[in-house]
Order: sequence, then structure tokens, then C-alpha cells
Amino acid sequence: MCPSKRILNRSANGVLTFCNNSKLFQLVYNNLCFELYEWELQVFKDHLDELDVHYWEKQLRCAVHQKKIPISVGTKHFIILLDRNELFELRQLVSKDNGLTRILDATAITYTFSEN
Repeated sequence: MCPSKRILNRSANGVLTFCNNSKLFQLVYNNLCFELYEWELQVFKDHLDELDVHYWEKQLRCAVHQKKIPISVGTKHFIILLDRNELFELRQLVSKDNGLTRILDATAITYTFSEN
């Protein structure tokens, strides 16, 4: 990792870093990567906090996909779909409370054990 980059927060599926050179936050979650300035990260965080989980789960209960919480990103043609647990994890990743390191328990790690 670049020496000017530091990890601010980490979860089972993502990591939030900050680069002192570019002054950009990088949020990597599953297969998504966002590079955001501080004000953009704050707007994104506020948007996540305002999402009504119960409303979207009710509105999209008949949808064919299991992920029912939409997050519009920049353009009306690109929407990220999350489930309840993913939204809560993403909220924690971008929360201001990111100075604390949280230890993951065994259930938070997706791993297929195979005896050879």
C-alpha cells in the first residue's frame, strides 16, 4: 500500500482508506470502488443514513432479486442494490466512529473449509 494511504475502517466486505497526497477517500465494498472527496463522502454517508430500510423492503417485496434497497449513484442509469445487512455494514464503514477497530467474529467471515 502507498505510504500516504491509511486505513480508516474495515469490515468483512470492505475497507475505507484516505490518501494524503490526493486528499481522496477510497471506499471499496465487495466489487465496488468509490473515490470521494470529503464532502462527497459526507453526502454519501448522509444518503445512507436517510435510507428507510422498511420502506424499500415493502416497496420491492415482489421483486425477483433478494436485494431490495436501492442506492442511486451519480446517474439515474446506475443503481446499487443492497440487502439490509449490507446496508448496515456500509453505514458502519463510512461512519465517523471509524477510529475504533472492530474484531470480526467467526460468523462474519465467509470461508469454505475443505479437508484435503
